[in-house]
Amino acid sequence: MKRVLVVGVRGMPDVEGGIEKYAQRLFPLVVRQGWTVCVAGMKPFMETGDYRGVSLWCAPSIGIPGIDRKIYPIAALLKAFRMRPAIVHFASLQSAVLLWAYKMLGCKIVVRYGADCHDNAESAPARWARSVARHQLHWADQVIAVAPALARNLRTSANLSNVDVIGHALDRPEHYPDHRDPPVSGDYALFVGQISHKKNIENLIAAFRDFAKRHPHMKLVIVGDWRNKSARKNAGKIDGDRVVMLGSLPRSALAPLYRYARFFVNPSIREGHSNTLLEAISFDCPVLLSDLPENRDLRLDAKHYFNPARIGSIASALGRAYANPHLFRVAKDRFPHWEQVAEQTIDLYEKKRALDVRQQTA
Repeated sequence: MKRVLVVGVRGMPDVEGGIEKYAQRLFPLVVRQGWTVCVAGMKPFMETGDYRGVSLWCAPSIGIPGIDRKIYPIAALLKAFRMRPAIVHFASLQSAVLLWAYKMLGCKIVVRYGADCHDNAESAPARWARSVARHQLHWADQVIAVAPALARNLRTSANLSNVDVIGHALDRPEHYPDHRDPPVSGDYALFVGQISHKKNIENLIAAFRDFAKRHPHMKLVIVGDWRNKSARKNAGKIDGDRVVMLGSLPRSALAPLYRYARFFVNPSIREGHSNTLLEAISFDCPVLLSDLPENRDLRLDAKHYFNPARIGSIASALGRAYANPHLFRVAKDRFPHWEQVAEQTIDLYEKKRALDVRQQTA
């Protein structure tokens, strides 16, 4: 049977996070090609139901997030035992902590490897789960790295040969049909993302302060939840007319912010293949981004990049983009759309399924 169980997605649709965006865009397209897909999610991010042909299954919950996160891996494994999917698609490395058990069920295993990220704010159990999952990658039937730099690292540091590169994609206009006005007015630089240590927001704010001395009418708009509440409290001291913190917004509400931003900034110190960067490019928004191997894989002109560790480098980049924003737009024909990502993913599924059929026949 052409059945896929997706593990490691908190919820969909319209849930903040790169993994959740990936699932929302990709798996309805996989369903269109005749596959049955079930996404295993968690409360309060998802309810059991259906989204564009994708079956949504919510793990049992007792309403305590820390305990629910521990229940989820076991519940998802039991779901696989009942469902018996041909493919188990782990949407993140950490979600593959019980990979060995799925192999014992006879499932073909696909693991999406999104970033070489070990966030300083992660809990000890989260770091342990990531480490355990990484050591099991050689048992996976296929690892999907979202950027060539990540694939190179896996092939060398982990000595893996089962790695393919399938990145993320641009959105189409129909994904954001609403043409409402943005919730802020005037000129602004934009950051969008789930905020953690790796997102480097503190340096971005410090650089913006320096930049704003010469451009007092500019604002910095930050969209996203703060994982570290103490960091949010400290950053909140400069919240006001110049630094606008909008918190988490549904993905459908981001379109006007991208459309009217003077430019978008990705200041991360660790990255995979940024969905929000690709969203900005989808809306013809000028972009600036950290000089990281994963971002260099995008092969943009040198003017787009800055050193994320140096506040002066970020401030200088803000000045460049402000002066000539039209020079910082990126041609959209350089990037795939989600239909192409779906084709590559389905081709991978078909190869693994055909191999499984041959093995069973033999």
